[in-house]
Amino acid sequence: MSQQGTLPVTLPPALCKEPVKPVSPPTNIQQEQVKQPTPLPAPCQKVIPGKDPLELGEKHTTPVKEVPEQGCKPQQQEPQQQEQHVEQQQQQESQKQEKHVEQQQKQQESQKQEKHVEQQQKQQESQKQEKHVEQQQQQESQKQKKHVEQQQKQQESQKQEKHVEQQQKQQEPQKQEKHVEQQQQQESQKQEKHVEQQQQQESQKQEKHVEQQQKQQESQKQEKHVEQQQQQESQKQQKHVEQQQKQQESQKQEKHVEQQQKQQESQKQEKHVEQQQQQQESQKQEKHVEQQQKQQESQKQEKHVEQQQQQESQKQEKHQKQQESQKQEKHVEQQQKQQESQKQEKHVEQQQQQQESQKQDQHVQQLEQEKKVLGQRLDQEPAKKDEQLGKKGEQLLEQQEGPLKQPLLVPAPGQV
Repeated sequence: MSQQGTLPVTLPPALCKEPVKPVSPPTNIQQEQVKQPTPLPAPCQKVIPGKDPLELGEKHTTPVKEVPEQGCKPQQQEPQQQEQHVEQQQQQESQKQEKHVEQQQKQQESQKQEKHVEQQQKQQESQKQEKHVEQQQQQESQKQKKHVEQQQKQQESQKQEKHVEQQQKQQEPQKQEKHVEQQQQQESQKQEKHVEQQQQQESQKQEKHVEQQQKQQESQKQEKHVEQQQQQESQKQQKHVEQQQKQQESQKQEKHVEQQQKQQESQKQEKHVEQQQQQQESQKQEKHVEQQQKQQESQKQEKHVEQQQQQESQKQEKHQKQQESQKQEKHVEQQQKQQESQKQEKHVEQQQQQQESQKQDQHVQQLEQEKKVLGQRLDQEPAKKDEQLGKKGEQLLEQQEGPLKQPLLVPAPGQV
């Protein structure tokens, strides 16, 4: 402050109608100044009409009278309003930030749910495709089997018809003279036909074998073709999923960059507003100090104390603001941690329920198997008992019939 040059400060004529002298403010105003961080308004300076106020300021400063308390009160209310306005802006910004954080969390949860649903749908579609391909393969194999059976039946029916025709030809009545010759010819023809039939059968077997091999090769080719198509479709799906994931990640990064830029811009604006406020306050303080230096040396000490108090109050306010912002951040972190813990607990509960349901199913299956085994045993026990009773009855009959079958011994006459 000592290095800067002192400049006179002029006010508009509406505020400077009456010349006033600077006098130390009363104790009530000093206490208010200690509480409030903003400086006191600068005293008024008389302006002579028709002359430039800067020229008058360079020549001399007019004496000022005592300023009443009522004239200073409206000027003291302006910095209070500014402080209230700044506090309101800060509260609104903090509320906006909280809402923005909540929106981000909701968006993340909705994106997670959408991804889970998409994964389930894709799995279901892949399973449906696999089932459809298996059904097609089964139908084709069944068709091939039916076709082969029909061919075999047709061949057998043709053989039977030929055999019947041959028998009918052989059974036709022929002349007696040629009967022996015909029989010989028939036998020779039979042998020839039998040889031809064997050859034909062998050739047909070979042809069938070749056809079966060709059909097997075609079916294998079809199966390979289907497998290749399935692999290609799965690869396409994987590529599509990867592309979607990459797009989502790029969108997330872009959103994150935009949010960071917005935050930086808001911080810049806040800093700019704070700097402007600080510059205005510093300018006011400098003007006030310069006027006080020109007016009285006794007020220098008081003003110095006031400035120190103002600086301390500003520091306290900044410290309080920092603490509040830290509290808000901690509160947001705690909420996020609670949400994550709740999600983990829900996941653990679901897993436990699934395990319990599986255990119950296994227990029910075991009970059913035990019931089946007991039923089989109970069914077997009456048959065993009947067999045992039959055996015991046969033994008793044999025991009863034994003494009857033994011969009776008759004593001789001399022995009597």
